[in-house]
Amino acid sequence: MLKIAYLGIKGLPSKGGAERVVEPIVHALSSRQKLTVYCNSRYTPQGTKIGRVRLVRIPTLPGKYLQPVSFFILSALHALFKGNYDLIHVHNVEACFILPLLRIRYRVIATSHGSPIRAARSKWGPLARTLMGLTEYPYLLLSNCATSVSRADAEYFKQVRGRKVVYLPNGIREYPVDHKLARQNLKEMGLSPSRYILFAAGRIDPTKGCHLVLEAFNKLNLNLPLVIVGDLAQVPHYAQGLRQMADERVVFIPHIADKEKLFGLVRNCRLFIFPSLVEAMSMMLLEVAVMGVPLICSDIPENKDILDKHAVYFQSGNAEDLARKMRWALDHPDLMNSYAKGAQAWVKSHYSWERMVKGYETLYEKIAG
Repeated sequence: MLKIAYLGIKGLPSKGGAERVVEPIVHALSSRQKLTVYCNSRYTPQGTKIGRVRLVRIPTLPGKYLQPVSFFILSALHALFKGNYDLIHVHNVEACFILPLLRIRYRVIATSHGSPIRAARSKWGPLARTLMGLTEYPYLLLSNCATSVSRADAEYFKQVRGRKVVYLPNGIREYPVDHKLARQNLKEMGLSPSRYILFAAGRIDPTKGCHLVLEAFNKLNLNLPLVIVGDLAQVPHYAQGLRQMADERVVFIPHIADKEKLFGLVRNCRLFIFPSLVEAMSMMLLEVAVMGVPLICSDIPENKDILDKHAVYFQSGNAEDLARKMRWALDHPDLMNSYAKGAQAWVKSHYSWERMVKGYETLYEKIAG
């Protein structure tokens, strides 16, 4: 039985991002390995329990920049002086500035969920993006093994940085949906099955492309509501702009932590829009596809790598093209259902949850050994 610690995510239970990748891994491995997850005390409520997984809540300094930095440093110091692990798995390149500390005692696997330089998020300023870009160096040079959930990122690290990175894509499993409960939840939200268009993200920032959905929706004279689900608190001025763009047909719903409720909402939508400008490998896109839901997504390489020819794509960043594709999709429901079934079968065969977990477990045994 290996003793493994996870650093670099905000904590569990997951609300989005890399946390949604780590969560199924620890659930699957907790019966065979001794696992510890370092959690931001502001993210993970006190008293939270997840099976046999040990959760270490770390207090942090307040502030947009100080909070993650203090969390990563204090987590590393706790692991260094109070931990006893066979290896540490660090998620997110931005957290890899702590690798010089961790490598004093531990073997480290580092996983990229998006290159800070390739995919500089617009919610960060130039200085922050530059500093985060520097974290690619410890990620590549100090880890015992570097992995990436994105094929495009793995190729970038090899070609530009000259370091081979193991490509381990995210996996997915089909989630059962209680249709009776889902319809009841829809009724409470004032929605009807197959009578709304949906955009959903854990945390909504400009890179998620929600503004493109609103701009495209405003160009169409549709008698369907647009439902926007997610945490709008990340970038307040962006959230304010979204609300100003919305008319009376748009329904804003805060982040839904209950996955069964969220998946019920996804499963019953007429059309799901995934307009991200930047992604590594989105769990949300995998979840929508595995449920067989008709969807339109941006044509960034990371999305096309996941769904291949089994989706309708629009030109990334182009609201005019998105509006055209939305109109076409609504006018051709049979073809959209055909795309949806193709995407469902493709994802099930190429991105199985069991394969992902086995891939990490094999890597753990190799690095720890």
